[in-house]
Amino acid sequence: MHVLFLTLLLLATLLLSGDAQTRRQSETIWFAPAPGSLDMRRLFEAPHEWPRARRVIDVFKFYQQHTMRNPPELVGPNSYDALVRTGAFRTLRDWGKRIALEAGSVKEFYCTADESGMRESIRGTVESLNAVQEAGATVSYLTMDEPFLSGLSPRCGGPALEPTADRLQVYMSAVRRAHPATQIGLIEAYPTFGPDDFARMLHLMRDRGVLPAFLHVDVDLNALRRDRDNFAPDMLRIFSAAVLHRIPFGIIIWGNNGDADALYAADARRLADAFHAALEGVERTPDHLIIQSWAESRTGLRITPQNLPEGVPNTHTTLLNEFHRKFQIFAVPRAR
Repeated sequence: MHVLFLTLLLLATLLLSGDAQTRRQSETIWFAPAPGSLDMRRLFEAPHEWPRARRVIDVFKFYQQHTMRNPPELVGPNSYDALVRTGAFRTLRDWGKRIALEAGSVKEFYCTADESGMRESIRGTVESLNAVQEAGATVSYLTMDEPFLSGLSPRCGGPALEPTADRLQVYMSAVRRAHPATQIGLIEAYPTFGPDDFARMLHLMRDRGVLPAFLHVDVDLNALRRDRDNFAPDMLRIFSAAVLHRIPFGIIIWGNNGDADALYAADARRLADAFHAALEGVERTPDHLIIQSWAESRTGLRITPQNLPEGVPNTHTTLLNEFHRKFQIFAVPRAR
């Protein structure tokens, strides 16, 4: 069966045109600091503290909460107003980096009996995209935060996948009308969803005319520890499903322990090792490598790991450089 998965993936890869391959490889490395990280703004104030990592990243991802006029506590010092004062959005534009925004699309609180819930979801997303524009930049990529996972709730019509696909048709169509240049992609959870589920999601979205621009897989580290045997073949099958639909496949590397940088880094390295072992048999790297943190400490903070400086053990930029080398992805240097 493992050989069959490899064969399917290789055959699917041949379907991709050379132009598509070139385009994907130009925007491979994504970076998303912890939302409340205490030195997030320093990334833009002290570029000399992360010259290599800054050079290799292609996409910098914010969370939707970073663009809210009334920011929640989890962003800490990184409110929209603070980021604007720092010049974060304009600086990324000037560096030639793309901006991504992770947002809620289908969430349980948006699953109302009438259309008011999805209208609220759409309104919030469009306001966030507009906020980045007002700050002098544009959002190239919108990543939908696990809508099918939220859709498992009976309130959302779960566990069937179709009601969520219907909501995504409404959401994505409306957001595309408001911001046609922004590519909308999908993040979903593994192993809550297996390869057949991922394939089904993509088919449902394709049939509704809202195939995502890319697919990013969010792996539950605790589940990975319980069942490692299925991980490699499952990743190859999910990768193959994305390639068959001609959309980029990305892996999110993160740690779930937010109590200390070293503990976070140990988690992230275990996940990176698992991904690397799964993909080395086909000698391909993922189209997108997303170095991202959402780790929560026991005190409820989302500030781990520290971002700077690169070269110091276990900082986020140090991990980014390490994983960039590990997966042998060489992005085009564009930093200023």
